[in-house]
Formats: sequence, structure tokens, C-alpha cells
Amino acid sequence: MVKQLKNNSGFTLIEVLIGLAIFAVFITAYITAQGLNITDSIEMRSEITLREYAVKKVNEIVAYPPELKESLTLKAETGKFEENENISYSVEWNKFIVPDYEKITGQETPEDGDDSNNSIQKQIFSVVKDNLEKLIWQVRVTVKDETTEESFSLSTWISNEKYKVQINGL
Repeated sequence: MVKQLKNNSGFTLIEVLIGLAIFAVFITAYITAQGLNITDSIEMRSEITLREYAVKKVNEIVAYPPELKESLTLKAETGKFEENENISYSVEWNKFIVPDYEKITGQETPEDGDDSNNSIQKQIFSVVKDNLEKLIWQVRVTVKDETTEESFSLSTWISNEKYKVQINGL
């Protein structure tokens, strides 16, 4: 009789295939995560670049503001940055508007019929409103990357240093 040698020290084909399947699942998850990480890094770099250009333009405006007049609100100023021709900017100016002015001033008449105190209050609110609308302006800078069509907007308030507050009629 021939003696059969039993050698159980190696891996079977099934064990190798199961090991390869587990490895394939983990390597697929790892490569997918790395790909998403690289994509997010590229997007973040683009967003940071656009933000830096927007901050630069806002700082230029704050340092050297134009004469704040009604004609600024008609059309947005557009242009491109000298350092990077692929990035354009748009500067929009808006006058300050007091939100819900009618609610703030209390347009309803008092119940006791004494309207004298209310008229003084309305005059004060009117003077404050008129001065704020001439004193405060909003500037919005929108920066756009022409190659990727991504954009970033930044806005701030600018005060009209040449305007003198007027308190008339009180």
C-alpha cells in the first residue's frame, strides 16, 4: 500500500479567493476616498483663490472709495485682474434702505388720540432714515473664474465720509 502524505500547511484556492475579494473591497474603498479627497482639495483651492481675489478687491475699494453718488447703482463695474486674466470681477453698489420703515415708525395712531408725540417720533425717524440712506452704502464684489464658471461673492458696508449729517426740521 502506498502511503498518502497529507500536507495541510498551505492555503487552499478558496481561501486565496476570499482573501483577494476582501482586499479588493478595501482597495476600492480606499481609492474612492482618495479620489474624493483630491477632488475636494481642488475645489477648495479654487474657492480659496476666488476668496482671496474678492478680499483684495474689497480692500482696494475700502482703501480708495469712489465718490458715492446715485450713478454707481445704475450699472455694475466689471473687469479682470491683471495677475490672472481668467478671473473676472463685478462690483455692484446699493444704497442703504431702512427695512420695514413703516413698521419701525409705528404708522398706527395711538388709542388715546394724542398724536403730537407720535408726529415728533415720525420726524425723528424720518431724519434718521434720510441720513442713513445717504451715509451708508453697500458694495458687493463677485469674482468669477472664467475657466470653471465658479464664483464667489463678498459684500460689505461703506460709509460716505464726505456726507455731513443734517438734522433739519426738529
